[in-house]
Amino acid sequence: MKKRQFIASLCLVSAGWAIELSPASLSAETPLVVQQPAPGVSAPAPNSKTPQVELLNPGVEPRQELRLKPAIDVKETTVMTVKTDMEISASGRSSPGAKIPVSVMTFETKVTKIDPNGDIHYEFAYTNSDIVGDTGNMPPAVRDAMRSALKSMVGVKGSFIMDNRGFHKGGDIILPEGADNNLKQMVGQMSKSLEQLASPLPAEAVGKGAKWRVSSSSDFSGMNVNDIATYELDSWQDGVVSLNVSIEQQANPQNITSPQLPAGTTLSLKSFSSQGRGKVTGRLDRLIPLRSSVSISSNSEMSVKNAGSSEESTITTKMAMEMTLESK
Repeated sequence: MKKRQFIASLCLVSAGWAIELSPASLSAETPLVVQQPAPGVSAPAPNSKTPQVELLNPGVEPRQELRLKPAIDVKETTVMTVKTDMEISASGRSSPGAKIPVSVMTFETKVTKIDPNGDIHYEFAYTNSDIVGDTGNMPPAVRDAMRSALKSMVGVKGSFIMDNRGFHKGGDIILPEGADNNLKQMVGQMSKSLEQLASPLPAEAVGKGAKWRVSSSSDFSGMNVNDIATYELDSWQDGVVSLNVSIEQQANPQNITSPQLPAGTTLSLKSFSSQGRGKVTGRLDRLIPLRSSVSISSNSEMSVKNAGSSEESTITTKMAMEMTLESK
């Protein structure tokens, strides 16, 4: 495999990881509908991978239940910015750090209905998605591939249901007219991770200082990852909730399949670990947080083999990601 082709693939895969890793929503459900099932793609069925919530500390009195009740027919516009730095070592030889462009995605959400039991029906649509800023020494082909992948998400929309604790309960997605096979494959693959990515609110009443842990496993761009996110209720005043979050992730050795990889390429994961911290501030009467930020660092080691070749290379990757979200 040509080096630049593999770097392009890693950039595209890492962009997907960056998006999927973000605990952007106060409901803790990733606000990216590319995760949702598309027409002709089966929705993920309930299974043992459903996130498990464990209350570690209820916090101080007074305590209340955290429940979402967003306003109906109010459109929210959200901008998510993802900054990524990557260092790659191939077979023990280090390469200069890849200058990955900043990804900026804009999406709109609107709650259309709330059931008597609290279930929330909402619509979602990407309105803009692109790369910005300096691309450094990144080859034009890599830059163009990233831009094309991001722009293909514009026009993706759908309608979904979640309960008032943030558990996904169903939904459907509509792809833009003329969507190519790459987008269809991406949606099909990511839809399987929908339930695993949900990080619900605790069932119990909580107060300031409360902590709870959410354990799950999820499929990030073809890689099965075990996740542990620990949330702390930092403040709750005048309807505004502020949460601190810490993230730990680990993956066992496995083969990775992703539509972003060149045809015939075999990619095997030897090790993966990730740690991160962030802050989420929002209101329980809004679907999307007012703002959130998270920083994540990860280390991975993979072996890669070209189509028709018996030669295997070892790729070590260090990645640092910063994600911010602003909603109005």
